[in-house]
Amino acid sequence: MLPTINITPKGVQWFQRGSPRGGHPWIYATDIVSKTTDVPGIVTVFGPNQSFLAQALYSPASQIALRILSRSRETIDKKWFEGKIAASIKKRNDLEIPSTAKRLVFAEADGIPSLIVDQYESYLVVQTLSAGLEKFKTEIFEILKKLLNPKGILERNDVSVRRKEKLPEIKECVYGEVPKQIIITEGDLKFFVDLWTGQKTGAFLDQRENRLFAGHKAEGNVLDVFSYQGWFACHMARKAKSVLCVESSKEACAKILENAKLNGLESKITIESEDGFDFLKNADRAGKHFDTINLDPPAFIKTGAEREQGFRGYKEINLRAMKLLKPRGTLITSSCSYHFSIEDFEEMLDVAAQDANVDLDLICQTGPALDHPTLPNFPEGNYLKCYFLNVKSA
Repeated sequence: MLPTINITPKGVQWFQRGSPRGGHPWIYATDIVSKTTDVPGIVTVFGPNQSFLAQALYSPASQIALRILSRSRETIDKKWFEGKIAASIKKRNDLEIPSTAKRLVFAEADGIPSLIVDQYESYLVVQTLSAGLEKFKTEIFEILKKLLNPKGILERNDVSVRRKEKLPEIKECVYGEVPKQIIITEGDLKFFVDLWTGQKTGAFLDQRENRLFAGHKAEGNVLDVFSYQGWFACHMARKAKSVLCVESSKEACAKILENAKLNGLESKITIESEDGFDFLKNADRAGKHFDTINLDPPAFIKTGAEREQGFRGYKEINLRAMKLLKPRGTLITSSCSYHFSIEDFEEMLDVAAQDANVDLDLICQTGPALDHPTLPNFPEGNYLKCYFLNVKSA
């Protein structure tokens, strides 16, 4: 018999499919009326009049108190998790992703909230991001060993979101051996990945298809701002005349050079270790111009309260990039801030274009990579926006 939690009518409306804005996979702590447990794990969720709603992961310390596992009374055990993970892996295999690095399980989008599983060659990197899921870690590792037979599994739970769950930050090899660095393929290129220290689980896998398309669209002299380890730059350098990478981290700059050499592209790629904002400002003053500019900044907006300041930051870099482009140049621009919606991003682009006195022709608007699916009732999972634009004088 599972512990039970009762929620408010407002919480029911948020959760139930068919109601306005309904079908969301989260229920917040403020919508809990009563509960029979304070222990993280799986609970049964009821609405008013003891009407059954779902089974969910419960995180007593988090504002996101409940994460929906199932809207039925099915048994949720190791066999259930294995079925979900196996189905998720099959979906990725069916996509025929052009890389040896891919996301196999993407939390809510794959029906296992707060679980991330990424594959890099024969190694797996796993994150369990809620207290409710934490007790199932060992079973999940066993399932992954059975289904995938990896050389090693790395637990990368060294992320700040776990603090909100009252969970410790952990980084350790839980199976086999996991090297500090490996080489993966993406399209026709190869890249070094630092599994233990790289951003996210080792690399930004969510930009894969955008990098591949950028490699197709980039031409002439390219400026790549906020380059990180140069994955966009290497893809663009294959077709472009030259690529200038701007990256503030000296460690990341060293990785750009390593990746360029790995692909025989070092003659086309130049690296400047400088703040992206400062470079764009100085380049504008110096009257420099480029045929293609890629902007892939870190998240400027991490909470709703930072939206106004973040809007100004996104506008500044995009405005300066528009001024630096030659006539009919190509602007590739991204935002990974969930709190900066598609509508916000397009408003920012419009304001920046007006101030730069240019017109924008949309080539395409994209989102995260194919192995990062999104749910229509879960906007929090649809965080990445990427625009490919032609910029011309007004």
